[in-house]
Amino acid sequence: MEQRRRRRRRARIAAVVTASFIALVVGGAVVAAPLLRSYGIYLVPPSPQTYAEVALDAMRQGVEATPDRYGEVRARAMASVADASDYADTYGPLAEAATELGGPHTTFNDPAAAAELFGPSSGSEAGNEPPTVTTADGVTTIRLPTLIGGGSGSDSFGQRYIDTVVDAIAAAAPHTSAWVVDLRDNHGGNVWPMLAAVAPLLDDGTVETFESVDGSTVVSVSGGAVSSDGNRQSAATKPQPKVDGPIAVVIDGMTGSSAEAVAIAFIGQSDVHVFGQPSYGFSTANQPVRLYDGAVVNLTVAVDADRTGKRYGVPIEPDTAVEDFTQLPAAINMWLADRD
Repeated sequence: MEQRRRRRRRARIAAVVTASFIALVVGGAVVAAPLLRSYGIYLVPPSPQTYAEVALDAMRQGVEATPDRYGEVRARAMASVADASDYADTYGPLAEAATELGGPHTTFNDPAAAAELFGPSSGSEAGNEPPTVTTADGVTTIRLPTLIGGGSGSDSFGQRYIDTVVDAIAAAAPHTSAWVVDLRDNHGGNVWPMLAAVAPLLDDGTVETFESVDGSTVVSVSGGAVSSDGNRQSAATKPQPKVDGPIAVVIDGMTGSSAEAVAIAFIGQSDVHVFGQPSYGFSTANQPVRLYDGAVVNLTVAVDADRTGKRYGVPIEPDTAVEDFTQLPAAINMWLADRD
């Protein structure tokens, strides 16, 4: 009889311990869930309302997200998704909120669009055009096309983009008296390989800053490497020496986003002149935020400023307007002649 009572007591104790352990695990998971969620880790799939909350939390960094504005936009968006039954029901309100908090350069991309723009194949050679470097009559023209993605590593398209230009600049330098950086029809993309590609033409030191709602990020060049706040972002495989000579930067109405950042990196450097037409006006920095179902908020988080401190976020105005680009060589030659 006594032995039976002891067995029952042990069973009750085991049950209490088990229940306590389960409560501890569940309680800990509940407490930890918001922290895990901030790292994109979910214990269970989020509800559409939680999904929207996560997206709106990220939008707090938007360049237009002042405290009052953010509070109003968030409240309106959450009210709009209160009855949402799936993630797709939240896309419209979240897209509207993203534009209000990030400005016109911000986009909300559903999973299909995000896979195309930000997926593994987005930086493939098939989806990008290689840069070109040509020399004629002592003038070397570097044409930098749009660079979507670009990947990372020595075999990536982005690294080949950099090395193609840097190696060609080194080869052309002995025969070059002036340089042209052609950014026409460059819609932007990955700014770091673009900047590293023209690093031999940029003075070492700060070349621009990205101004956000709560601070600024310094973009600098050192030799063949480009860094943001001291963190290396891109560099040539074999950095080449700096080159001398005047630099003409060419822009047009389709020069946008990261391509505008490349143009701004040259503004304020001595012996640089900008030709062409006003740029697109998306001279801002974007940060992609990936959501649970693969959608991406490409949020504008900063405004570009040149090395003199001038802020943009508006079209870059050329120093010399060129309405008819067949007249571009003559305009550049006139500038070069007037310098002598």
